[in-house]
Amino acid sequence: MSENIKVRKEDKQIFDMLQAELTFKTGKKITQQELFSNIINFTRYKKNSFFGRIRKLPLSEKEIEKLKGLRSDWGIVTDETEIDMIIYGAER
Repeated sequence: MSENIKVRKEDKQIFDMLQAELTFKTGKKITQQELFSNIINFTRYKKNSFFGRIRKLPLSEKEIEKLKGLRSDWGIVTDETEIDMIIYGAER
């Protein structure tokens, strides 16, 4: 069964680029239908990650408090310079 969906021009261009890149990297031509099916299947198994990416912001107060509850004191004193060095590999 074949169905049509409306796709924005920009999204179609990205989809075409993904198809071309996949063909280049694998050396095997993949149809748009196969690519679409693979994207759907991948997303199906990574639902939580996918849903988290499209969730609307801002967070509710309850969600903010939940995130704050995840913080913990490791007993180590750090300053901004050390944090930059750890995160970026150099002082900023």
